[in-house]
Amino acid sequence: MIDWTSVASIATALGVFIAAYELRETQKIAQTEFEDSLDQQYRQLARGIPVDALIGKTVSDDKKELTRELIYNYLDLSNEQVSLRQKKRIRKDSLSDWSAGIKSHLEKIEFQSVWEEIKIESPGTFTFLEKLEQTDYSKDPAKW
Repeated sequence: MIDWTSVASIATALGVFIAAYELRETQKIAQTEFEDSLDQQYRQLARGIPVDALIGKTVSDDKKELTRELIYNYLDLSNEQVSLRQKKRIRKDSLSDWSAGIKSHLEKIEFQSVWEEIKIESPGTFTFLEKLEQTDYSKDPAKW
């Protein structure tokens, strides 16, 4: 004879397992979409930054002011990315990739110039980015 109580318990447990799996997959998709939106913000900013600045050259005087503003916005976005990792709202691997890009950009003339100006003229403006730099871009902000 079939013990329908046992069958119902197994079916319920299986249903809970499937629901938990689907919830986790949905969370992964939402996480990826959120991180993709940050990538899109970067791409939009990068489109406006003169190629010379992106490849490490000095930009012409007529493009300096716009470049400076775009780099400031890039630094703001980078600071937000680090902040979000500290809150564990983005994956460690994502920030690791972004950190390599941030480090690379901050070694370029125009980016370095704006970054140094901010640190001197307005220290503490981008505290998360400053701490990332102080840790040589290698420490996970979620463990600070």
